[in-house]
Amino acid sequence: MTNQSVENQKGEIEFRKKLYQQQVEGKAIFDDEFDSAGIAQILRTRMKKTLSQMALLREKGITLSPYLEIGAERGQRSLVMENDLGLHGVAADISFDMLRSCDHYREVLGQQKSPLRVCCDANNLPFASGSIPFVFCYETLHHFPAPAPITKEIHRVLLPGGCFFFDEEPFKQVLHVNLYQGKHVYSRKTLTRTTMRKVLDRFFCAKTCNEVEHGIIEYHDIPIELWKEALAHFDDKDVELQVIGPIHSKLYKPSSYARFFAAYLLGGNISGLCRKSGTRSGSNRDIPELMICPSCREESNREVRLAQSNKAFLCPACSKIYPVVDGVLFLLAYDRFRELYPDILNTLQKGKETPS
Repeated sequence: MTNQSVENQKGEIEFRKKLYQQQVEGKAIFDDEFDSAGIAQILRTRMKKTLSQMALLREKGITLSPYLEIGAERGQRSLVMENDLGLHGVAADISFDMLRSCDHYREVLGQQKSPLRVCCDANNLPFASGSIPFVFCYETLHHFPAPAPITKEIHRVLLPGGCFFFDEEPFKQVLHVNLYQGKHVYSRKTLTRTTMRKVLDRFFCAKTCNEVEHGIIEYHDIPIELWKEALAHFDDKDVELQVIGPIHSKLYKPSSYARFFAAYLLGGNISGLCRKSGTRSGSNRDIPELMICPSCREESNREVRLAQSNKAFLCPACSKIYPVVDGVLFLLAYDRFRELYPDILNTLQKGKETPS
């Protein structure tokens, strides 16, 4: 299996809903996940890093708008794009609750504008081929059985000459043996470990977290070979293997094979900037003009542009309606829509003519 199963996606949706209830609504659900104050501080740290990285990319001449962020969660990084950098684009995720929490965090974090938020499936991105100049993600690709199908979709929607940036993804640690089970990664015992315990855990601990217990894929052992396969669609690739301190190496054409071998053994995070071949041409269009019907694409591999109607989008070919709920646009193929969000789809169908 190379795609997320429906069960995996339901696990994502259920877990993120509970996080929303705890961190936005203040309900006590997990004793080993961040509360509202804790997650706000984490988001500020992530936003600061994102601003630094995106500003550097812009200085290098990378076109960053319109952008598409995949696995956007609460939209914190897209908030940086919209407010700090004055860019426009889409924050996309499978979790409706995470996306609708963006307005809450926009106020908490003192931001003015929210991105366009789209609830969709990364295996079937509802955007026209060759249409978006910049796609990015953080901590996302390891939630799939293999990253290659997702990077293939990203490559499809990228404009010729467009760029894909990713960061904070894991690659396999060869020197690791699961000798004992660890506490949840955000538990107090884990967060307050001694340095010696952190070292031992790095080499001998089997990690566990609430995500896995909800059926979410946490593929932290992605081999370097699979990363190369996933990035093979792109012509120009600047990819970094990051371990600890001075131990880092380029994935392609490393300057030191000793460092590359150390990274291979010790594992860590992988990040990179990849460019699609071709020369960019044509004028920028707004994101709504680039959206296509996910049902038509899944059923007949046709790319049909959507038409906006009131607070929804309509497919002129199959007449399916895609609603906006609490500021989030649902662009899921209807078969997947029925399985993942039956209540929302049923409400839509009862409120107007039943879509086909």
